[in-house]
Amino acid sequence: MAGREDGDEIVYRGEFFRLPRGGVIKAGDGEEIFVPEIWVRRLGLEDGDLMSAVPLGKLGDSVLYEFAVEERRGLGEASERVSVTGPLISHGGEWMIYSEEEGELISLRPGEVRAMRLRQGDLVEVGYMKGDPSGARIAWKYDETDLPRPKDPVRRRGREEDTGRPRIDVADPVLADRTVLVVGADIYKESFKKMFERRGARFLWESGFRGGPGKTVESKVRQADVVVIVTEMMSHRMPAVEVMCSKYRRPYVYAPSKGATGAVRQCQKALGAGSLPGRQ
Repeated sequence: MAGREDGDEIVYRGEFFRLPRGGVIKAGDGEEIFVPEIWVRRLGLEDGDLMSAVPLGKLGDSVLYEFAVEERRGLGEASERVSVTGPLISHGGEWMIYSEEEGELISLRPGEVRAMRLRQGDLVEVGYMKGDPSGARIAWKYDETDLPRPKDPVRRRGREEDTGRPRIDVADPVLADRTVLVVGADIYKESFKKMFERRGARFLWESGFRGGPGKTVESKVRQADVVVIVTEMMSHRMPAVEVMCSKYRRPYVYAPSKGATGAVRQCQKALGAGSLPGRQ
């Protein structure tokens, strides 16, 4: 399905297809939206999964998308992508990896090795489409903290055990790995918590009323990357929270009690694409 407007948003929907590195959402009318490798892994994507993509803005010349899994089809076993995991080999100025499936060494692109700052012996995953090892791409470099499990089938790599993080179902390039503090929304706390955590954000919460549970508001403001102030059912804490945010230079946004989705969009705007850390 091609892009269409849902309310005030443009949403692209379609099937996901794995590439040697990353993948694409085929949204119709020839539209293909690239999904970076890091999100393929953190979302645990497989061929045929139904996905949506919402453009959030630009970072340099690239469009930033929020990706969401709408239906998991579990068609990974039918994928044409071949995955090889092993140590990098350097010989005579060339970079290679040994493929048991092909029974030979596969040549890799020196530019990718340099760009990823790889060294001989580094454990990597290389992907290529079946029958085309000449099109191999270096998909991932494993650190000691995210080594793949030995018993995992080779073609099924790229799930939560590869990164050491829980699998999420929304890839948010702005909020993932950020800390969000919500002040207020005492009744709707779980709704806000679910909305942010499914995007890979760390969730902090503080009651909107004096004497509520939790540590002091100020300590949580210091930990937060962005603060959501829920304007309904709020005691006199709100002005104090605004002052604290200004003191520690933390961006803050406002949201109604039932405005978890709107709060996500406001936080994305407050943090802005320009402040994004680098992604693999």
